[in-house]
Amino acid sequence: MAGDGAGAMISLSSVTLDPAGGIRREPPRPADLRNASYAERFDWDTLFYDVYRAGKHVVFQGPPLLNLLEPLKASTPFARALGFPRFAARHIGHKKRGEIWLRSDADHIAIDGPLGRYEIEVQPDMAPLFAGRRVITTLSQNNDLRWIADWVRFYVRIHGADGVVVYDNASSAYPLVELQATLDEAAGGRFPALAVSWPFPYGPQGGMAGAVNGMETDWDSDFCQTGSLQHARHRFLRRARSVLNVDVDELVLGTTGQSVFEATELARSGFTKFPGLWIGTHAMPPVARETCRHADFVIRDEPEDLSCPPKWCLVPGRADRLSDSWSVHNLFGAKANRALSADFSYRHMRGITNSWKEDRWAASESAPEASLRDHALEAAFMAAGLARSATAEGPVWAAGDCVV
Repeated sequence: MAGDGAGAMISLSSVTLDPAGGIRREPPRPADLRNASYAERFDWDTLFYDVYRAGKHVVFQGPPLLNLLEPLKASTPFARALGFPRFAARHIGHKKRGEIWLRSDADHIAIDGPLGRYEIEVQPDMAPLFAGRRVITTLSQNNDLRWIADWVRFYVRIHGADGVVVYDNASSAYPLVELQATLDEAAGGRFPALAVSWPFPYGPQGGMAGAVNGMETDWDSDFCQTGSLQHARHRFLRRARSVLNVDVDELVLGTTGQSVFEATELARSGFTKFPGLWIGTHAMPPVARETCRHADFVIRDEPEDLSCPPKWCLVPGRADRLSDSWSVHNLFGAKANRALSADFSYRHMRGITNSWKEDRWAASESAPEASLRDHALEAAFMAAGLARSATAEGPVWAAGDCVV
């Protein structure tokens, strides 16, 4: 499937609530803590992102079911499967998960009950495609295709990645087929690289971004990215050798000579959680936002204690399907989630952005000090073949295998 554009054909059996039923998802956030943009950003109507096979189970996966769970319990095929006496189905609803695992060999299922009637094709189990591979995965929206290509090549050359899954969150800058072509070119036919359409509402922000009258709010309503990670986990990556969760603007570096995949595989917990630090938008010579690439930026921001939220790498087979939850910055439920690695960190590239959240270029305008040059990052760009050519027209790709 690698190199043949197969990702453009990945299908989801998504289910949207029938408006005729008059039932929608009720927000978990109290009304007095919802800011002006909350209603527009909240996912009111997605019942399931996808319905797919995972081994002996059919997984009905969506945002947290909340008030929709009880009507589903009264619907076929769940009415007799959830709980006593059969226990043929199980609901998992913690940490922004909304999953029902049903033991079934069906390839087509009808839901019928208080929420309406839905005929659903069960999508195939694709875990064999990535079995034994070291995979990078992310959620992306409108990231420039040259950035995505450089991001893949960095992890192939520096860490030995040999699998890619990119979830596209309704990009308007290009169609999914162009993203898939970019991944195919970066993979060079050597490994599977999939673009998966994930067009669901991202969800309202929390913290100060979701504040009302200066009061911070919980991150309780942003379901989309956690949903994409859980989907990748169960439909594609259950049998992967290891999985790295990083955004297109995040590049992991180590200090031991091991790749982050190898170190994670050798760790007793099968999990590595690492911090990040900002790399500013200063470049020598200067570059334009419209044409910049990762390797243009090697100057750290000050102060260095402006650390970024952690990211992680893990071995899927060592995590507990029920209690452990893949999330953007955590592996919730795992004891190892409490510790940060001293051997790995990621560089968060301010310049690699379409400024969807804030103008990160403006946040990095002060003059840099020569002492802030990140020599490890600079060396990694050279090793990965991402440094620009002498004519500054683009990178010169290095040939060969992983450098670690």
